[in-house]
Amino acid sequence: MIKRPIKTKDWERFLKAHKCKYKRTKASHAHYQCPGCFRPVTYRPAYKEVPVIHLQTNLKTMGLTFEYLYNWLEKN
Repeated sequence: MIKRPIKTKDWERFLKAHKCKYKRTKASHAHYQCPGCFRPVTYRPAYKEVPVIHLQTNLKTMGLTFEYLYNWLEKN
């Protein structure tokens, strides 16, 4: 599977669909708290796309995989 960045708006839809709640913005980073996550999911909403390295870190925090994310994006 080729890992690729995704649009920021798609990432936000993904977080909201997984019941993640917006907590705050600190500097240029938005922080969401997801159910069962031990730390917040963080990304930069000013960017057009969320880089692969940020997706990798946040998916690991959420206990999910790239395969799950890309399948979810195709279906939604």
